Amino acid sequence: MNITGMSEHLKDIILAHPDTKKRVDVFALSIYGLVIFLKALGHIDEAVTDLFD
Repeated sequence: MNITGMSEHLKDIILAHPDTKKRVDVFALSIYGLVIFLKALGHIDEAVTDLFD
């Protein structure tokens, strides 16, 4: 599965969720997960991940 397909799948889940607070939490966690995943692969610097601390 490519990243675009994964993003579309997450978007569908987020938009279909009835609870707004949980929708925001799922969105934030998906962004955080993408940042951590890219950091593990070495595509982004430590300075970028420090923004989330």
